[in-house]
Amino acid sequence: FAQRIILKPMIRLAEKIIDNEDISSLVDWLQQSDRFTKGEQTLMFEAEWSKWLGCNYSVFVNSGSSANLLVTLALLCSGRLRNKKVIVPAISWVTTVSPAMQLGMTPILCDSDKDDLGLDVDHFEKLCEEHRPSVAFLVHVLGHANKMKQITEICERYNVLLVEDTCEAYGSEHRGQKLGTFGIASTHSFFYGHAMSTIEGGMVSTNDYDLFNLMLSLRSHGWLRDNDELYRQKILEKYDMNEPFLENYFFVYPGLNIRNTDLNAFIGIGQMKKVNDYVSKRNKNYNLYLNNLSEHVWVQRSDTDPVSALSFGLIHENRMKIADALIENNIECRPLICGSIQEHPFWYTRYDKVDLPNATKVHQLGLYVPCHQAMTDEQVNFISDIIKDNV
Repeated sequence: FAQRIILKPMIRLAEKIIDNEDISSLVDWLQQSDRFTKGEQTLMFEAEWSKWLGCNYSVFVNSGSSANLLVTLALLCSGRLRNKKVIVPAISWVTTVSPAMQLGMTPILCDSDKDDLGLDVDHFEKLCEEHRPSVAFLVHVLGHANKMKQITEICERYNVLLVEDTCEAYGSEHRGQKLGTFGIASTHSFFYGHAMSTIEGGMVSTNDYDLFNLMLSLRSHGWLRDNDELYRQKILEKYDMNEPFLENYFFVYPGLNIRNTDLNAFIGIGQMKKVNDYVSKRNKNYNLYLNNLSEHVWVQRSDTDPVSALSFGLIHENRMKIADALIENNIECRPLICGSIQEHPFWYTRYDKVDLPNATKVHQLGLYVPCHQAMTDEQVNFISDIIKDNV
């Protein structure tokens, strides 16, 4: 008889976050509703999200990547930018950086902080002084805050508009303030595996009334049908549009169609009842990893409490030995997000490489392991033991 191999249960980077109760509620709503495209549920979700985050306005879109595209396009269309230079983080996700490239801006890579993997403050200030950019993007990597006090002071000193990519980090707090509330706008992702999910989805949040209305228009073709009435009338008067019959199909901006649906918004409203609990569990898992591993490998640290950890990041010269051991034990792991952006063809075929020592180290030696809300202490300890046995 052939010997049967019994595999250990897979510990995945993400587990099912939309549960049977969510699905049952959705089915009931689908059976009663006569509209599934963007409508009342979207408005409700945007309002609830804004209240939870602590901002005035939010715009629901079809992904976190689209959220980055939307806010970049809106800033370009706003007339506020003195140039098209934008600082982007070397440790980030491809669609944090690519909108600047796609829209004809000049992206400038900033090295990563040696502890939290966000913007390196010294390099950031040097770039601001040298290039005088109009905009800077940052990423709160794997749920960890950048050094926000220093970064916001630099932005104020050099008149730079700050956008926070908070797709991996909503629910995290820096000195009692939620990430995503420090800059002119922030972006968020509700993709599978994040702290909550709408299947696919994203959000841009802001306190800026004009930017909010500009994004509402750009989200839906460039028309004015979704806008606040005061803003709508101001724009109609600006272009001498006084024929009501034509107003519904009056296009002001070079818009997109990146709306989400009321179906996804309905799921999001249900998920918001659970997000604080999910954040708390991710933070607990992060702290258990930190206690287990801080004396054995480099671990990501920051002035963040709680840490809404997307995953747990670490760096070690034995990365591949660690990764092979994890995979052998049926544990998912990945390189630490994109590694360094400039090591990918989409970047280095267009731009010269620059010296980014911290980001290069992350690219060569970084990885992350599961830290989601469904994990048990036993699983965290099991993964920690495998890592320690292979360093």
